[in-house]
Amino acid sequence: MNKLKEIKRLKELAAKCELEDREILSKYPMNELVKIYNGIGPDAFPEWLRGFVTALHPSLAAVAFIHDVEWFESDGTDETFKATNDRFKRNGYKVAEAEYGWWNPRRYAVMNQARRFGNYCQMFGKSGWLKCHEARLKQEAEKDAAPVGDNQ
Repeated sequence: MNKLKEIKRLKELAAKCELEDREILSKYPMNELVKIYNGIGPDAFPEWLRGFVTALHPSLAAVAFIHDVEWFESDGTDETFKATNDRFKRNGYKVAEAEYGWWNPRRYAVMNQARRFGNYCQMFGKSGWLKCHEARLKQEAEKDAAPVGDNQ
C-alpha cells in the first residue's frame, strides 16, 4: 500500500476511535509522518519484521502511529516514557472496542496484544526512548546552527 494512503487511513482511524493524543498527528505534514511512522516494533527490528508484526496486528497500527510520533517528540523523562506506554495500552483497548463487538474473541486478543506491547515498550524500550530524545536534540541544534537562508 502507498505509504501516504496508509498514513491518511491511520489518521482517520485514530479520529474515528477517538484515540488519546491523536492531535499530535496534525502537527506534522504527511511527508514527515511517513518518515516518523515505522509500524509496530522498535527501530532495532528490520523493516520486514516490523511490517510482518504490523500485518499480524493491523488493528494496532493507528495506536503504534501515535506512539511513534510521541517517541519522535521524546523529552527523555521517565514520566513521559511511562505515559506514552500506558496510552498505547488504553488506545489499543479503544480500537478493540471500536472494531469488534463484545462477543468477538478478536476484541480480547487485540486488547491483550495492546497490553503486552505497551508492557514490552516499558520493559525494553527505555534506550530507544532516550535515543529518540538525543536525535531530536541533535536535530534542533542543527536547525539552530543553520544559516538563516538555509532553513526553508
